[in-house]
Amino acid sequence: MSRFRQSALLPAVMAALVAGCSSPPARTPEPSAPAPVVTAATPSPGPSAAAALAPLEAPPVVPGELSRRVVTVKDGHSDNKTILHRDAKSGTEYGVQAACTSATPGTTLSVEVRRSKPGADAEPLSSGTIPCDGRVTLNGFGSLPAESIVVDLSGDRSGVTSAYAVLAPISSLMEVE
Repeated sequence: MSRFRQSALLPAVMAALVAGCSSPPARTPEPSAPAPVVTAATPSPGPSAAAALAPLEAPPVVPGELSRRVVTVKDGHSDNKTILHRDAKSGTEYGVQAACTSATPGTTLSVEVRRSKPGADAEPLSSGTIPCDGRVTLNGFGSLPAESIVVDLSGDRSGVTSAYAVLAPISSLMEVE
């Protein structure tokens, strides 16, 4: 599964590296604006620790949504909700939008998409891992069988403060990002 994330630091680092590879001219003119400061050794830290602990809010229901899983922890008690909306339609491209926060750095959860009929094969139709850093991850994975499908979050939730996963047509998920 691919993740749709962009880094704004990469073009600036590349420009600084290219500029550092050429010999300076004998006489350099005064720049018209101050040059940007680029620190290549320090990666972007992402959300702060306080932001990582802030509870996530799942997005509103999107057109064609199949299911969602929402995990919230309040006063040490976990509240887990799974909501099924409709069966998958053949020929539709689906994806999962998911996010997670944790008090423990480096925590990840597994996102699994599986059939939800009683007695159905327990093997996931699709799966992936999301970091619990508060960032939204969007994974597209293609079509699903025309039946009831559920999305689940699994893994060690001991430090998890909130998480959600939404399974819907990829086009609907891209509109809410």
